[in-house]
Amino acid sequence: MKISTVNGQQHPRTLIQWVAAAAIIALIFPAGKMNAQDAQSETQPTLRLQVDANDQVAASMTSAYRVHILPVNTTRSHQYSPLQNASGALAVSPGVTNLEQTAAESLTSTTTVPSLPAPGFYPSDLMNPLHGKVVTSAQSNPIYVDCAATCWGTPATFLTNLDNSTFIHVTDQYVGLTTNGRYTVGGAASVTYPVFTALSDNDILQIVHSAAKLIGTGYGHIYHVFLPSGVDVCFVGTSSCYSPNNTATFTFCAYHSSVTFSDIGHVLFTVEPYQAVSGCEVVQPSPNGALIDSTSSVLSHETFETITDPDPPSGWVAQSSLPVLGAEIGDLCETPTFGYGAFVIGAKTYEVQPEYSNKYHGCANIP
Repeated sequence: MKISTVNGQQHPRTLIQWVAAAAIIALIFPAGKMNAQDAQSETQPTLRLQVDANDQVAASMTSAYRVHILPVNTTRSHQYSPLQNASGALAVSPGVTNLEQTAAESLTSTTTVPSLPAPGFYPSDLMNPLHGKVVTSAQSNPIYVDCAATCWGTPATFLTNLDNSTFIHVTDQYVGLTTNGRYTVGGAASVTYPVFTALSDNDILQIVHSAAKLIGTGYGHIYHVFLPSGVDVCFVGTSSCYSPNNTATFTFCAYHSSVTFSDIGHVLFTVEPYQAVSGCEVVQPSPNGALIDSTSSVLSHETFETITDPDPPSGWVAQSSLPVLGAEIGDLCETPTFGYGAFVIGAKTYEVQPEYSNKYHGCANIP
């Protein structure tokens, strides 16, 4: 389950200084099942970004910085809040238990809506009592850090297939639209960023700022920051990290976020570390292998949650049951082992998690 955190206060960040210049990380790409058309779509020209001093300053001058994380599958009984609250202490949400105990029963079919026992599988539908914003249409803008797009399999291909699928229309009930083609893939960007083995969320903010100031801001863009294999990311001042190499701090697989920069305004983004690792990858075997399907499942999860709860937790979240308090559309449909079953999304079969539907009071892959 993901975890909601909110910090509506001015949030100055401490810039991490690296003690030596780092080269681009040399990566060996673990082969996935990629056809020629997929490979071509992942090698289209991208905008080259250069993070500069202005981006560094902007990352330390933010407000309304909100984060919702996807924990590793070994820490699913807790909710964490990696950002500091106004008092400076870490805010910790109530524990979450028994959320996935019958998840396999809720996925009795990969082509039809699961058969759910009355009154439905989950104790809480999603609610939006604050009438928080939703994303009615947007471009997804991938940002590839220190590696080519193919280092993550076929993320742009997956996003294109998602936009052309019936699966994306699970969001219709939450955004109030049924039209096709609302969530297209826009321009991609690449950046060479100095990395040893870890980044902070401040570094992520710098990268996002460098892209958004050129491509666009507001609810019409969702930036997806892809981090290469071997690179960790942690929240400043905490031990909450994506760190497969260090299980003591390995608490999340990915997160989605929104932030307001003082100079360019509001920006939505997700952070997509390398997912083909124990604790984050989908159960194998899967149709496209661990790299492509694990990347696609988490990318799907974060995209659906950004659409329905772009400024967490002010949008569609579970509120009527304490065990799942604050859970979003993707959280309610995770299984402990990240095993789901394959289904067609657009023009390709993937193994990704379904999403929660108020219409069916359970998990679905069709509207």
